[in-house]
Amino acid sequence: MTGARRPHLPVEQRRAQLVAAAMRVMQREGAWALTTRAVAREAGVPLGAVHYAFGSKTELVRAVFQDDRARSTALLRRAVEAGGTPEEVLTRALVGYVDTVVADPGAEIVLQELTMMGGRDDDLRAAARESTEQYRGDVRDLLRRVAEAHGGTWSGDVEVLAESALGLLFGLSVNWLCTGDDELFRRCAVAAARDLAARLTPGGAGS
Repeated sequence: MTGARRPHLPVEQRRAQLVAAAMRVMQREGAWALTTRAVAREAGVPLGAVHYAFGSKTELVRAVFQDDRARSTALLRRAVEAGGTPEEVLTRALVGYVDTVVADPGAEIVLQELTMMGGRDDDLRAAARESTEQYRGDVRDLLRRVAEAHGGTWSGDVEVLAESALGLLFGLSVNWLCTGDDELFRRCAVAAARDLAARLTPGGAGS
């Protein structure tokens, strides 16, 4: 075979390249347009390279979710490490999410479409459920770290509080995608953080 050959990329670098290609396909054509063939065409690689990296479309979707979760986890970690009162930490986390959505609405649309597709597609349902459970676990961990940092306890089941926070953020983002009202989106996130912080009962250890 003659001509220039494509450079051999490390597996993780190749996977990152293909996830980015998948996001471009879905932002341009919708999540339902995602196929391994479409990703191969977008990335300019043989179809076999996509199958070698992920094995299936479902595994590729899992990688898309994991890529987003890595950014979300980093955001929550920074919110906690910056310190402050419970309300300040929670505001930093929730408004950080708002800023992420506003900065890249196309990515948010894709993630919501993939999640909703899990309700109809048996192959994607497990991936969507795993992703939702992981996000819930990240929020639950955030709440526990805030409580530990301030020696307090939550006046309610942390699992329920985490689920409620996720549901609220999902609803707010859908509303913002329809209205484009950045200011209202942020004000609602700030109010949600304030209301959530009010559920923390101070303990004997103090902050």
